[in-house]
Amino acid sequence: MSVRAAGIFDLPRVTSYVSAALRDPAWIIGCVLPAPLASGALARWPQLLPGLFPMGSRASVYIDTSGGAVRSAALVHEGSGPEWTFLVLVADPDPAGADGAFRLLSSICALAARRGVQRVFGSVPDEVRARETFFQAGFYSYTRETWYVSAGERLGRPAGDTAGRAARSSDAHDLFRLYASTTPHAVQRAEQLSVQDFDVGRGGHAFGAPHLISGNPLAMRRAGILVERTEERVRSVAVAFRGLERHPHVLKVRTSDGDVDRARDLLRAAAADLPGGRPLGSPVRSYEDHMARALLAEGFKESVTAMLFVKELAVRIEEPALAPVVVR
Repeated sequence: MSVRAAGIFDLPRVTSYVSAALRDPAWIIGCVLPAPLASGALARWPQLLPGLFPMGSRASVYIDTSGGAVRSAALVHEGSGPEWTFLVLVADPDPAGADGAFRLLSSICALAARRGVQRVFGSVPDEVRARETFFQAGFYSYTRETWYVSAGERLGRPAGDTAGRAARSSDAHDLFRLYASTTPHAVQRAEQLSVQDFDVGRGGHAFGAPHLISGNPLAMRRAGILVERTEERVRSVAVAFRGLERHPHVLKVRTSDGDVDRARDLLRAAAADLPGGRPLGSPVRSYEDHMARALLAEGFKESVTAMLFVKELAVRIEEPALAPVVVR
């Protein structure tokens, strides 16, 4: 058995293997989308092809083979920041497949560490085989996330007077304060976001996968960030991503007050400019109960729950504090 980066000549069998695996939950070890949406958004050759070239792509495909047959495969997003994300990890539904998935995880994390990456993320089905594979590879879980999906009908118009506007660079500090006040410490520790990550003028790294939003970052384009603020602070933020090809549109709303009606208005405002005829998805974490209620009220259906995992490859060392010394 061997682990290696897949090459261009592996495209037919890797595409066939990943497509078949995503149709059966027993094969899925990790996936950033619900299985019913993942096959079209992650397993077709246009999504896998860029990952087979060694240069010029932000994704890579890795395989574990035995006797020439693929036993497990992974599609990894190598982001511009200090983290990588497992978009897909699938393996044969037997002990050899699980062993291959573990080798893939370990080998890819070792490669990431050599390249200076600080964290590796994965979204893992809440199922024993998948959980144990990530635990054994040194990952830990920092929260749960449930996807809510709508069939593609347009949402209605906001019921209230939406006072939101497009986010600006000057909002970065207040957006970070909103994040810090609404996010458990364990999640903040895992994500390691700073004020600069919320600066939309510098790309708004915090608003992309795998942080406030989930999905395949290679198949989404940010449609807009809407902020609602008082005189003192940002009260809520809504982010919309337009899906490419077969990827669903993705919405994310965060509010400071847990107001379900307000969350519904923001969902509608964020979705207003997205093209119709495509599923809408929204990932909701375990500490965002009011968002689940808002989505259900808008006709979304609960799809699948996953555990979000991270492996830290570098540990932040706090700078030593300096105290004044009285010299006699």
